[in-house]
Amino acid sequence: MDTPHRQCNDCIQFIEDLSSDRGKMQVRETDVVIIGAGSVGSMAAWQLASRGVGVVALDRFSIPGPLSAYAGESRLFRKVYKEGGHYTPLLQRSQELWRELEAEGGAELLAMTGGVTIAGEDHPDLEALVDASESYDLKHDILDGDAARTRFPGHNILDTDTVFFDPEAGYLRSERAVVTALKLAAAKGATFLGNRKALAVEPQRDRWIVRTDREAVVAQKVIVSAGTGASAVTRALGTHLALRPQILTWFPMARQNAYSAPDSPIFIRRSKDAEFYGFPSADGWTVKVAASVYLDEVESMERPPSWDPAHLETIRRWVGTYLPDLIPDPVRTQLCADGYMVDSTGLLGEIPGMPGTVAAVGFSGHGFKMASAFGAVAADLAISGATSTDVAFMSPARFLDESQTLNTLPLA
Repeated sequence: MDTPHRQCNDCIQFIEDLSSDRGKMQVRETDVVIIGAGSVGSMAAWQLASRGVGVVALDRFSIPGPLSAYAGESRLFRKVYKEGGHYTPLLQRSQELWRELEAEGGAELLAMTGGVTIAGEDHPDLEALVDASESYDLKHDILDGDAARTRFPGHNILDTDTVFFDPEAGYLRSERAVVTALKLAAAKGATFLGNRKALAVEPQRDRWIVRTDREAVVAQKVIVSAGTGASAVTRALGTHLALRPQILTWFPMARQNAYSAPDSPIFIRRSKDAEFYGFPSADGWTVKVAASVYLDEVESMERPPSWDPAHLETIRRWVGTYLPDLIPDPVRTQLCADGYMVDSTGLLGEIPGMPGTVAAVGFSGHGFKMASAFGAVAADLAISGATSTDVAFMSPARFLDESQTLNTLPLA
C-alpha cells in the first residue's frame, strides 16, 4: 500500500467542493474505510491498525451489534472440515491469529475442547470428515457402539451411529473476540462510526469515497464486510445473498456437570432425523444447542423477524431424544442471522474493475471460525493487493461475465 495519505492542494480543493455540494456534509479522510464492523470487519480493523494503517470503520448498527452474525456467545471451531480441504490453510491461519488476539488482548477466546460428530448410518458427512483429515494428516478417532457410548456418555449413540472425534476442535467466544479486536484497533488509532447507513462506494480521482447518510469518508482503499447487510453488494456482483435468521437456544442440565467437565467436547449430530450442534456448558448450568433449522429468508435484519415459540418444537424433540442429561425446555434464546451464497462459498478478493476495493461477504455459515483469517486476508489485499493465503476459490468475480466490471458499488 502507498504511504498514508498526505493532503495535497487538489485533495483539499476536492474536499471543499464535496462539502459545498453536499450542503457542508462532513468529510473524513483515512487510508482504509471498512464497511461493516462485525465478525470480519473488526478483525480487518485490528490487523490494519496493528500495521500502522489509518482506519475508519462504519456499521449500520451499534458497534458491537446485538443482532449480528456473531451474537449468541460462541461459535464452533474445527480443524477437520467436511466442507473441503481448501479451507484448511485458512483454518490454520485463523487458529494462529486467534491465539495472537488472545495474547494481545488478554482474553480467553478459543477453547480447544475437542469435537465429536455423531453421524447416522451412511451419512455423507462422515466420509467427508475422514477424507479431509487424511488429506492433511490431521489427527482423529473413529468409534462406535459401546466404546463410543463409554467415551461420550452425555449422548444417545445408536448402534447405527458412527462417532468421529477431532482433537483439534473447540469453540470461540465470538462476542468477546469481536469486542477484543475492536478495543485493540481503537487503541491503535482506528475510528468506529456506528448507526450509519452506507449508500455507495464511488471513485473520486485517485481515491474512493464512501457516502453515508451522515458524512462522506474518503480513502485510498475500501473493505466491504457488511455481513447481513451485503445484499446490494452481492447483487452488483451477479448473485444472491440469502439472509437466514436462526434461533439459538440454551437448555438446563438435568445432571450436574454433565456437559461441563474439562473433557466435554463440542458436538455435532448428523442423522436422517436430526441436525444440530452444541457446546460444553459456559455457565455451569445450561448448554447451548442450535438446530440446523432456520426461519424464513428475510430481506434485511434492520427489522428483526418475529417468530412463533412453536418453532422450537423441533430442537426440543431432538434434545429430548439425543441429549439425555439436558432438560428439553430452553431457558434462553437468541436471534442471529447469516448470509448464504448460492454455492455456500464467500466472496473474498478485489472487486473487478475497482482496484483497491475488497469484498469480504457471504461466508455462508463458515464465517466466524475463520473470521480472523478472513480479516487478515482482507487487510493483506487492501495494503498490497496480494495475500499469501489461497483464497482464489472465493473470487468476487466468479458470478460475473468474463468482461464485466464495476466502477461504483451500491451498498443499499
